[in-house]
Amino acid sequence: MEIFVSLSHCHIDWQQLAELLEAAGLGKRDPQMMKKVYQNSQFCYFGFVKGELMATAHAISDMTSVAYLADVAIHPRLQGHGYGHQLMARVMQDLAPLGKVFIYSVPDKLTFYKKYGFHDLTTGMVYAQGTVLERLQNNGYVR
Repeated sequence: MEIFVSLSHCHIDWQQLAELLEAAGLGKRDPQMMKKVYQNSQFCYFGFVKGELMATAHAISDMTSVAYLADVAIHPRLQGHGYGHQLMARVMQDLAPLGKVFIYSVPDKLTFYKKYGFHDLTTGMVYAQGTVLERLQNNGYVR
């Protein structure tokens, strides 16, 4: 897999990105909203296999002590072939030196992130309301 970091290195089809996230179980996303999300993230990762977008992640950071990693996804067709490891190795190369990296994961991927040194939080909390809170509760993120 060829991994590009940042938006300036490649042309992204935002519809294809939204479809990748949905296929990976991260929910339906509006392509134009995803464009804004990635444009406002300091770290953007895009993985291509034979020219097709098959992996992604992005992060925001204060660039000094902490980062928040989000939307880590490998297309289900390619999971189990080492692409997730390749993506996370690159992500952690960039983010680990900042000290703390936060992520909230789909419940069935917690073990995957523990391979990269992530630990369960005992005091993590989230603010959300309305349909956003309902979606978090229905998907097992919030009790």
